[in-house]
Amino acid sequence: MNLKVGDIIRFERTFTKEDVEVFTKVSMDEGDHHTNPDEQGRLIVQGLLTATLPTKIGGDYNVLARTMNFEFLRPVLY
Repeated sequence: MNLKVGDIIRFERTFTKEDVEVFTKVSMDEGDHHTNPDEQGRLIVQGLLTATLPTKIGGDYNVLARTMNFEFLRPVLY
């Protein structure tokens, strides 16, 4: 399938504690909010880890992106 202007692509992903831990090691983003759970036992998923979601679409459709812009409105919690 070739992408066309106006196409809508949807998929879901649930981030796991292991995802956050592995990305912490790879990215060296070791902020306390990524390594120490809050009082409810949650970690904040790294913004750049959430920003990898569009790369699935690029991989699925063989798209080479030149730019991506993100605005993080609220934290993603595991």
